[in-house]
Amino acid sequence: MNSKINGFRSRRITTAVASLLLTCFIASQAWCANLWVSFDDGGGVASYTSAQIKKTGSPSPVVLSTYSYSSGLAFDQAHSLWVVSNGNQVARFTAAQLKNLKNNPSPTPEAIITSTGFDYLYGCNFDPQGNLWLADYSADSIEELSKAQLDAGTANLPSPAKAITSSSLDGPNFVTFDREGNAWVDNESSSTIVEFSASQLAAGGSQMPKVILRDDGSGSSISAPGELAFDKAGDLWVPNYGSDTVAEYAKDQLTTSGTPAPKVKLNSAAFNDEGPWAAVFNSKGDLVVMNYSDGTILEFTPRQLKASGAPVPKVSVTGSETENYQIIFGPSS
Repeated sequence: MNSKINGFRSRRITTAVASLLLTCFIASQAWCANLWVSFDDGGGVASYTSAQIKKTGSPSPVVLSTYSYSSGLAFDQAHSLWVVSNGNQVARFTAAQLKNLKNNPSPTPEAIITSTGFDYLYGCNFDPQGNLWLADYSADSIEELSKAQLDAGTANLPSPAKAITSSSLDGPNFVTFDREGNAWVDNESSSTIVEFSASQLAAGGSQMPKVILRDDGSGSSISAPGELAFDKAGDLWVPNYGSDTVAEYAKDQLTTSGTPAPKVKLNSAAFNDEGPWAAVFNSKGDLVVMNYSDGTILEFTPRQLKASGAPVPKVSVTGSETENYQIIFGPSS
């Protein structure tokens, strides 16, 4: 990967010496059992069962090793997994292939989509219409592969169906959707979070974000933010690689641009200069956070999320790899 992409994290690691972001709030959705993890370098994709992440330990996950480098992960309605790999392509693995990973950990993707419009891709997520949105870090844009393009399968596209460009996009890593279908994008390089409305996404092109959130002046509320997560109440949770914190912004703080102070800010010792980078909620409302640098999976209960402080996580699972990127809940492997 080029120096622009890894520069911030490389400097951080040196001085400190990877949506559908699928959040399952309905317990009956049994297919939301496993935690899937992508790896920025040398790990592919790992799948942990619900039992493996229920208690502290060092479990061995099932691994999808077709690609050594994977970043974005998203499940479609057919429970197929879409994987952003090598920064320049998106591959689809079927539910049947995922079920058979123990026997064939390196299946051939059912479909591979590339495009001359891709520069360097990281995270991905599905919008409510079934279109897949990609964060293009190097192009400072978010790009849509339409449902029609995805359904068509393997292709080298002249361009994605749509792209959103903006002077307010600066090193985006992930796209996270709220319940209204608005897209929230983290900017690692500028330490900002921006919102594009559903109508802006439908229009495409150059857009000014509806909302821009910046650090509150503490240097630790929004600092090299990673994968964002919404809780049941619609509050936004922000893991900050740059300050080893996780911050919560109430839903009513997300309506206008500014530098609001977080409702809650966690600075758990479990983050320990390893960089909280990815976040997702499980079906019980527990917040699952993954450290980028050491791959530790940390689980905090709803009670621990009520007030600022340094809580000891309910569960701490030793990761199978380092340089973890996106985490999502999805079907069992």
